[in-house]
Parts: sequence; C-alpha cells; structure tokens
Amino acid sequence: MTEMNFLTRDDYKNLLVFSESLNPYDMDFRKEAMNNLLKYFSFEGAAFPLVDDKGYYKHLVYVNFTPVSIESYERDCYKKDFFAPANLKETYEKSVFTIEDFTSYVEYEASSLYSQCLHFNGFYYEALVLLRDEENKPLGAVAVYHGRQSKGFTIREQKLLKEIGIIMEKAIRIHLKCLSMQNNLFFLNRIFTRHPIGMILCDENFDIQEINREAYQILEALGMAAGKEDAKLLLTEYILPACQEGGSNRLFLRVATGLEVFLENMIVKEQITGRFITRYAVFLKPSVDSNTVSWTAYLTEKGLTRREREVADYLCQGCEIKEIAEKLSISLNTVKRHKESIYIKLSVNRASQLLVLHQKIQNSQ
Repeated sequence: MTEMNFLTRDDYKNLLVFSESLNPYDMDFRKEAMNNLLKYFSFEGAAFPLVDDKGYYKHLVYVNFTPVSIESYERDCYKKDFFAPANLKETYEKSVFTIEDFTSYVEYEASSLYSQCLHFNGFYYEALVLLRDEENKPLGAVAVYHGRQSKGFTIREQKLLKEIGIIMEKAIRIHLKCLSMQNNLFFLNRIFTRHPIGMILCDENFDIQEINREAYQILEALGMAAGKEDAKLLLTEYILPACQEGGSNRLFLRVATGLEVFLENMIVKEQITGRFITRYAVFLKPSVDSNTVSWTAYLTEKGLTRREREVADYLCQGCEIKEIAEKLSISLNTVKRHKESIYIKLSVNRASQLLVLHQKIQNSQ
C-alpha cells in the first residue's frame, strides 16, 4: 500500500483534540504535552528540550526514555546533539528535521547520542521540529522517535509534526512567560520582605507589577489614592523624569516634603530559559529631615555609636553582612561585632525584630 503524503481527516481531528488538551499554565505542561502527543499520534517516544543560553538543548522532558539514557544525555550528549541550534552549520528554511539533514547514518550510529542514549530506548529514527520565540530565535523543540522496525519518518508524519510544532510554539511561549512571572514574583517578593520601606516593583517597561503596604501608606500621606493608578502617576510624572534629568538612581523628590526615592535596576536570570531580564525597584522612604531624624535620635538615645547607627540603617534596608562590610569598607568581623552590639543595646535577638522596631518608630511619627 502506498503511503499517503497528505494529512487525513483523522490527523486533523487528532491535532484539534491534542491542541485542546494543552494547558500552558500548568507547571508540568511540557510533560503532559508529551504524554498527550504519544496518546494521539503514533510515535514511540518523545522529548521536549529548551535551548539554554549556550545554544544547546537542556531542561529536557522525556517520555518513554529509560533512566540510563536520560542520565547519559545530560552527562555525555549535551553538546553532541546533532539537532542543537549551537551545532547547526547553516540556516535552514525548513522547520522539521531528520538525521539526513545533518549527517550520514554511519556517523549517527557511531555517535554517543545514539550509542549511549537512544539505543537504550530502542529508538533509531529521530525527527524534530524547532520552536522559536517572538524574535525568531531558537526556543526549544519537540522531538519524536521511531524504532528500527520503522522505515523512518514519512512525508505525512513530517507534515504532521510541522502542525504539532505550530501548536506547541504558541503554547510554550505562554508557558515560559507564566513561569517567568512566577519566578520573578517569587524573587521580588523576597525583596519585599527584606525592605520595610515603601517599594514599587516594575518590569522592563516600568509597568508596575507589585506595590507593598508601606508604599501605599506613603501614597496616602501624599494625598494620593492607595492604588496602582496613582502609583503609576507618581512614577511617570515625578520619579522617572527626575531620574532622567538628574542622571542618578538616587533623588530627592520635591513633590512632597521629606520624601527620598531610590531607583534600582535588577538583572534577573530566568531559571527555565537562562535568559537575563531587567526589573526595577523604586524605594520610597522619608528623608533625613523627617522620620529618619527620629530613628537616628532613637538610636543615639539607646547609646549606639555613629558606626553602629550606620550598620543598623543598612540592616534595616535588608543588606547582608558582606554587603555592609563593602559599603563601609570594614571587615566582616567588625560588622558582626557591631551587629551584636546593636542587638544588645536595642534588646532584639534577630533581624526581623530590628525591622519591626524600625517600622514602629517610623509609624509613631
């Protein structure tokens, strides 16, 4: 019987059902997607790698792979994968690849990719569709496998894989953005807990992602509504123009008496894709002619020396001992001694109690 070189009605039906089964917001999206892929289509194995920042396939999800082959790929075949974008010798117009696009089967059988990885699963033929991001850069791939009993991938199967790639490309973009948001919010929330001062978190376009409680209190003190709209107004009408004009990430806002603003950009590495993205943190706090004077006066009243007051201020900003030592050009042991002395004089036992005390003094004004 002659093999059909076109997609059938059942193929399109399975593509529709497969597409509807995908949930890119699920943390296990890639694993579930590959399980469903083998459920609706007659491939014998599947893998879903992402492209790391070096151009190789990493963070693989496997279906029907043995533990031995998985370990071998991660250990020995990471940079020896014929299909990895870093190993592409030229730019291909096509999106679906097979071994014949890259090498001979003699070289393929002698490779560690086959002998140490695919061989353990009974796989021989591999076909892959490359997935790309919004900038047309390699993002990941969907790979499928047949055993030696097969004659390879037919034209119909390659067309089918191309349609699967179109579906998966859209879904994986959504999935990675979702993971990126979750990872970034986790990272940024940790910063929130370290800084008991007003803080507004923004993405690379200065769109506000989160605002902490202290920032809302400062907005109310300025006579503004404690919401994102007025926070956006404060950011775009006052903070950003002042930063651009002054060319500094620290400024004193004239919009309200005694308000200092610090703008810091943070480079965050996404755990999944390995990409670096920019986030901005806007710190709001009373200036030296306002609540800070009361806090300083309180520390002085408690017998803290000038250096201890400086260390205490940095501790309240969430700085680590090493960071404080670098800022003040003193040794780590000196910072530790100052910290112990501060705790004794203020009758606190840990950093969280110091932060609570600091906030209490500020809120009492």
